[in-house]
Amino acid sequence: MYQRSVIVEHQESGDWALVLTANRNEFGRRDIVPMIFANDGCGLFAVAPQLKSWVRAGLVFIYNPPVDRREEILKNAVGEFVRAVSQRTNILERSRVGIVARAKAAKAEFTAAPKGFSISEATEPAFWWLASRSETAAQSMRVLNYLISKHNLGALTQAEADALGEKLIKRGGAHVRNVF
Repeated sequence: MYQRSVIVEHQESGDWALVLTANRNEFGRRDIVPMIFANDGCGLFAVAPQLKSWVRAGLVFIYNPPVDRREEILKNAVGEFVRAVSQRTNILERSRVGIVARAKAAKAEFTAAPKGFSISEATEPAFWWLASRSETAAQSMRVLNYLISKHNLGALTQAEADALGEKLIKRGGAHVRNVF
């Protein structure tokens, strides 16, 4: 299966890390996969209301390393996840949330998943909770929207365009028949 992807990463020191992956396969299926890694009792996730259920469901991965290795553990987790993605997909671009990425994505919107993409309902609660409390997580989605547009991952495939055209023709034809 041929897939194309773009990846946005952010690590909040030794507290938590977020990786957003936008995938598109040859059949036109598009999805966004958020992966959240956090260190136990650190930062924002220390007050997450449903953290235990998110961890049990595999929505957030919690580590409990020694204090001096917290950043390293998160960096390794992000690197390992990106490596796993690269084995099953063609990564078109990989970006980190920073000054340049934020400037490029400043005009990109963030209210929901980009048109045509879906975020799995299983992973949605943890990600949307994080995005509502961290401007950097919301910025990550803006950068991802920018990369999706830049690499035309949201564009219709020829089969999708044909199906849409047929649907419009059939609907228009039925309307014309009903008039006469």
